[in-house]
Amino acid sequence: MTGVSAATEHALETALDRLLSGQPLRTDGALTVAGLAREAGVSRATANRAGRTIERLRAATTTSETHSGTNPEALRQRIRTLENELAARTRRESREVGALRQRAHILAQYVQALTLDNEALRKTLADHDLLHQLPHAAPVD
Repeated sequence: MTGVSAATEHALETALDRLLSGQPLRTDGALTVAGLAREAGVSRATANRAGRTIERLRAATTTSETHSGTNPEALRQRIRTLENELAARTRRESREVGALRQRAHILAQYVQALTLDNEALRKTLADHDLLHQLPHAAPVD
């Protein structure tokens, strides 16, 4: 490896510090060589030539995997936890949807009843208007 310039090494180290602190500026924060290169604004090939920084990235990645519980049993437990959370959320949302459907059904019944009342009132008004329009007959003795 031919290494990199001091300025490039500094850019990569600064970028790695940002990634490790969880404060990336240009990337999603992935601890990869490609992510480091993008974060530092250099090519991946250039990042790969920065031996000390790459060693530090690999050490941090190994440490982070060990401490973050990426062993298979920890992952299985995390999956179970997420599945349980998903099932609980699905049950809750299902109950909410059921309640909303019931409310919609009740509102539809109210609309139907109001429509029938409205039709009856219109008929009464129409009948009333017809009565007033009939000629008045002379009273019968």
